[in-house]
Amino acid sequence: MTFDQILNYLRLGPDAEEPQSAMAAIEKGVVFRGTNLLILVFAILIASVGLNVNSTAVVIGAMLISPLMGPIVGVGAGLGVLDLFLVRRALKNLGFAVGASLVTSTLYFLISPLGDAYSEILARTTPTIWDVLIATAGGFAGIIATASKENTRGNVVPGVAIATALMPPLCTAGFGLAHLNWSFFFGALYLFLINSVFIAIAALFTIRWLGYPATVMADERMALRIRRYTALIVLVTVVPSIYMAYRLVKQNAFHNNASTFVARETAVADNFLVEHKIDAPSRTIHLVYMGNGISPEKEADLHEHLDLYGIPDAKLEIRTGLSLSELGKKERTENEGLKRQVDESRAVLARLAALNDSLTADRNRNELIMKEARAMHPGLHWLVITDLPQEALGSDTLDKVVAAHFTTYPDTTEIARMERWLEVKLDGDRHTLAITCEEPAAEPDKGKRR
Repeated sequence: MTFDQILNYLRLGPDAEEPQSAMAAIEKGVVFRGTNLLILVFAILIASVGLNVNSTAVVIGAMLISPLMGPIVGVGAGLGVLDLFLVRRALKNLGFAVGASLVTSTLYFLISPLGDAYSEILARTTPTIWDVLIATAGGFAGIIATASKENTRGNVVPGVAIATALMPPLCTAGFGLAHLNWSFFFGALYLFLINSVFIAIAALFTIRWLGYPATVMADERMALRIRRYTALIVLVTVVPSIYMAYRLVKQNAFHNNASTFVARETAVADNFLVEHKIDAPSRTIHLVYMGNGISPEKEADLHEHLDLYGIPDAKLEIRTGLSLSELGKKERTENEGLKRQVDESRAVLARLAALNDSLTADRNRNELIMKEARAMHPGLHWLVITDLPQEALGSDTLDKVVAAHFTTYPDTTEIARMERWLEVKLDGDRHTLAITCEEPAAEPDKGKRR
């Protein structure tokens, strides 16, 4: 099969739309007025909500109804047929659409109570060379569908809208602007720039390949200027994406190698790896162990083995949590503390029990003494014996106070008899007798000390 035969298979042939009809459709899609403007507003809101709630289906719906591809294709087609008026009008409408999308999405994310960046947002902040390939292929498919008759287009236009994803990056930029996250803002705008530039470039090349007639007589100087500007724009757009793709590939390779290293080399005797984290951008591996501790020799071995997995420049951060010996020591310390508390509580209970026994014994003794005293002194109403604290009052003070309450005040003989009886009952302890009565009589001697 010759090259010409291959080209014949690639030509649109009878499926091709008339150039005038195709260009008229492109020019109609450039203007944002009426239907296109209303659809743009609703597409912005749908895409913003979809990104905010992390709904892939909603985001896809916004891509399908978004009319943003119209002015982008218009720029490429205008350059292809040298219609600079169409190019200016398409750029003007594209600028309006971009501004409206940014303002609307920023206002939405400012008032939305949901502020987390989910995967649908994160996926549009780090464009790479693969996004360039997607935009280029999508642009070619879209312009070829536009240049073909309607009955042969199939599902090309919806598929291109989903693949190139023009609306979500603009709404993601609005999210970054609302939250002052400049990496999100510029990353999303760069993705939109990639999609726009390469869809337009694909439209330019396709229009030239199909041989659409130029609207003005082209001179060599104008053609050269267009080629130079096109090459410059392509170069400026592609170079950062190549670097980002290179960085992504390196981070991917580091993550895979680091995962293999963690799986094969991090087992340490008498220790358990409770957590590990691989930070590809900073090329760091974080390991957290629990056990008897990692020796310096083992740490050195782990660092040396990094070279075997192609990551000799990786930083290895090892942290040891609570070791088993420390855990046992901590448990013993806690148990000893609890034991001391139990012993102290038992001692307090014993002292309280002894005090209770002492009070009970004193109460029983006082009751017996009271009964005996009332038998000896019929006029006695009640009698109470109280111990005095010698530590507080001094060693030269009395040991006890005996309070006796009579119906009538006793005479001297009865008082003397009570004093002798108390000396026997109190085993010679020093005491003072305090006598009170209900009906006072003559008081020859109110109190007497022994």
